[in-house]
Amino acid sequence: MSTYLVLCQNMARDIGIPGTGPDDVTSTSLSEEENAVVRHVKQADVDIQSRWFNWDFLWTEVTLTPTADVSTLTSPTDLGNWNIDSFVLAKGTNSYQELEYMDWYDYNLEYKLGVITSDSPEVFSVKPDNVIDLYPTPKDTTTIGASYWKTPTEMSVDGSESSIPSRFHKIITSRAKIYYAESEDAPEILAGALAEFEDLLDKLEADQLSGQKSRRFSRVQNISNFTVVPQ
Repeated sequence: MSTYLVLCQNMARDIGIPGTGPDDVTSTSLSEEENAVVRHVKQADVDIQSRWFNWDFLWTEVTLTPTADVSTLTSPTDLGNWNIDSFVLAKGTNSYQELEYMDWYDYNLEYKLGVITSDSPEVFSVKPDNVIDLYPTPKDTTTIGASYWKTPTEMSVDGSESSIPSRFHKIITSRAKIYYAESEDAPEILAGALAEFEDLLDKLEADQLSGQKSRRFSRVQNISNFTVVPQ
């Protein structure tokens, strides 16, 4: 696995910066080129993480506990996007119940006007501010199991590691080299970086997007789970 510092040093070597590259990503004594490398690597990592909201490497699970007589749930601090197909009431019991999702605007008209019933939730929606709202309003604290995709995080110190799987970390420096080549008008670096980035992006998407793994197999293993993502 490549740390933030190692990624910066790898990129510096690839683009021909003299020496070993940055010795500390937060140092105030870096050269102009080294600062550019540090900046581009950070931005490349965030941009790749942000390319798809539902990367597998951003997926995680959570147990939510409603407060009695409160219809909304407290969101995880790293929430990016909810998986609306994953909400289950009392998930760890034999009396579990899948909750039905409804679009907020229809849900609001159907369930949020007038006196609101307090009982065991059956329906939920995601408010425009990404907060979950339940109907009926919970009358107790029965847990709800769900999953979501985290928001991308930035690397900030030497030892920071990207959320992108380690075997694909080279895609970060490839994207960073594109930024560098564009800002420095270096077509010879740009051509190679573009080709490398496009190849690695295809591999990363095949590995980390649901239903896409068969794109990189010589023979489709499960045709019923094969999904084509428009480019």
